[in-house]
Amino acid sequence: MNKFIKIGITADSSSGVEYAPFKNNVKITRTYINFPDKKLLDGVDIKAQEFYEILETTDVIPSTSAPTAGEILKRLEEWNKEGATDVIHFAISSGLSTYGLNIENIINETKTVDTAFHAFDSGTSCIAQGYNAKYAEMLAEKGYSVEEILDECTKFRDNSVIYFMVGNLKYLVKNGRLSAASGAIGSLMQIKPILRLGPPDGLIVPFKKIRTNKKAIEKMFELAHTDGRGHKKVLYAVIHSDRLEEAKTLQKRIQDNIHNAVRVDVSDITPTIGAHIGPHLLGVVVVNLDVLKEDFVLEDK
Repeated sequence: MNKFIKIGITADSSSGVEYAPFKNNVKITRTYINFPDKKLLDGVDIKAQEFYEILETTDVIPSTSAPTAGEILKRLEEWNKEGATDVIHFAISSGLSTYGLNIENIINETKTVDTAFHAFDSGTSCIAQGYNAKYAEMLAEKGYSVEEILDECTKFRDNSVIYFMVGNLKYLVKNGRLSAASGAIGSLMQIKPILRLGPPDGLIVPFKKIRTNKKAIEKMFELAHTDGRGHKKVLYAVIHSDRLEEAKTLQKRIQDNIHNAVRVDVSDITPTIGAHIGPHLLGVVVVNLDVLKEDFVLEDK
């Protein structure tokens, strides 16, 4: 281990690490949720449960603002005070928000501390993004270099996928996060499609047309099982926006029936993501861990 290198990890609010059931030392760069009459800082002014309760009582679809350079610089300065020589920032998929594409140059040109800043396109969101940031933290503690961490986290990204269904597609359509032709979106609005987020492009795309909620949940379980087949170690998480009981039911089903599951978490979706997907999302994260050099072992909070 190089005693002269200390690497800190940051991630934006979309990563869900604040709601993660495992311990971590990832610093959050926060985003604003924009309503017509107010701006709320995710994780400070509003939390997930309260946010989804608000969405249930209004027709307004809020927007979000990406983490500002000032917000990211604050986290960089915090890591600098803790002795970090480098910081790796895990940005939401560039297929969903492009802020991460230029932020590395912006921060390195404007920072006033000598800590180097590196941005990594997570290619995903929610706890899948948070898992990758946590893996980077684990690697940093083991003495990996920045380049080695980025190589490993690229493998993590390329072997992670999310399948999910939303309560109402209007949020994704309004905010432009659904990658599909307008005609296809029109037909999808009438059913309960399963959507996919993951490699190679980090885009949300329609994956399977399903007509009922029950069949959609069944299909997501089948997809999770199929994607994990043939691997020795697979990490699963059930993500949700105000569907906790259904999430717990799906979690138990995966635990009872998928025997290569090394861990099955349940994770809330943050308001930053909730603004774009709305209430009542249910989804499954699948990560093939076989490709990684290090064991991905988490300590519960």
